Amino acid sequence: MKVLTRGFLKIVFLICFMVPFALHASEEKPDISETLFRHILNGVELDLFPGLPPVILPFGMSVHQFMIGLGVFLILSVFIFGVRKKTLKPRGIAILIEAAVLFVRDDIVYPIMGEERGEKWLSFFLSLFVFLFTVNIIGLVPALKTATGNINVTGAMAGLVFVLTFLVGFKELGLSGFFKNMYPEGVNPFIGVFVVLLEFIGIFTKSIVLSLRLFANMFAGHLAILSFLVLIFVVSPFFSFVSVPFAVFTYLLEVLVAFLQAFVFTLLSCIFIMMASTPEGEQ
Repeated sequence: MKVLTRGFLKIVFLICFMVPFALHASEEKPDISETLFRHILNGVELDLFPGLPPVILPFGMSVHQFMIGLGVFLILSVFIFGVRKKTLKPRGIAILIEAAVLFVRDDIVYPIMGEERGEKWLSFFLSLFVFLFTVNIIGLVPALKTATGNINVTGAMAGLVFVLTFLVGFKELGLSGFFKNMYPEGVNPFIGVFVVLLEFIGIFTKSIVLSLRLFANMFAGHLAILSFLVLIFVVSPFFSFVSVPFAVFTYLLEVLVAFLQAFVFTLLSCIFIMMASTPEGEQ
């Protein structure tokens, strides 16, 4: 561990030392705002390597759509490759797959829904967690972007949970039972109707917050990293001795955030669906 830490610090120091000379050797003055938002916002061009022309994605596909497709491809490849051999003792990638399944099952689904009901929903929440975590991690790869840093993507994910909340609630409780479940017993009818209205609005609000939380955290993290690096151009090339360590620290923090946001989104989705489809006395 000490050897890895020292090697990592040497690499960071080398980057800080080389950046000023590289910038002084370059006569091109980049547009700071364009450079900053080009690496965050969605687009139809993918910048893979500095100095080379951007790659135009086929079929009118945007970069974030490509990131989603890449994430799905990686997930399918890992799961198909990991379970191609059925053995009692998992090895290699199968260990990671088993760890992900056990984590979602034992720390998210079963504690909230119970074993009998949670077993039916395990595949959905496992897919949700693995997809969000994969897309978040892909966005940390240089030259790639984070699809969950797009409010349209997170809104679609939250919209899926929102629709499922109503569908499962209507299926388990019935149309009248779903709204009756929001009505507090033994209160004035006017107050009861008002509470039902607040609960109904709360379902919309929860879905909106679910979307905004994921979007804001992923977008802000990448914006912070690039903002530190842009300071090298704004202040001085020698400011890299300050900007690069802060950018690296934020980058490592984003790895943790990528996991936490996938976990929180999956956990809250499970809670919302469970609350909407469980009678008041059983919650």
